[in-house]
Amino acid sequence: MNNLTSTAVIVGFFVLMIFMRQSELSTIEEERQDNIVARQEAEAREMEDAEARAKAYREEAEKYKDAVDHDSDPKTITYPVVLDASKSRDPDQGDKLTFSWVQTAGEVVELSSTKGKVVTFAASSGQYTFEVTATDDYGVSTSVAKTVKIGAEPNASPVVILEVRKGS
Repeated sequence: MNNLTSTAVIVGFFVLMIFMRQSELSTIEEERQDNIVARQEAEAREMEDAEARAKAYREEAEKYKDAVDHDSDPKTITYPVVLDASKSRDPDQGDKLTFSWVQTAGEVVELSSTKGKVVTFAASSGQYTFEVTATDDYGVSTSVAKTVKIGAEPNASPVVILEVRKGS
């Protein structure tokens, strides 16, 4: 091989090495970018999950929860509930409000009224959702829903006390 050919081979080899190194660096940079994107997507999913958990917690915390009172009568299975919207108001002085109640979830119960500011019902353990709509004289209305969660009548297990002693 003459000097010119040797030089061309060496230069070609170096160019090939530089090209391979550049390709390797490009691959490394692409992987780094992919990792950044994947990490950002994972953080976004974690944030969404945390927000969903927080929303579920707030919704659960907003529920009215109680249990049927223990009255030593196993036949008592209902709980009296009062739904009270009497503190509702219209910021426009003098506007009168009318109310409309509807049950939106749970085993159907009978409301004492569907038009009063205060309504009552009796229900067994379960979860019930009601919506009240307040409407002013101009026909403008606002609705609010509330979930009532009633637990079963609490009843503790009997305590057995057994004594053993010498007989006579």
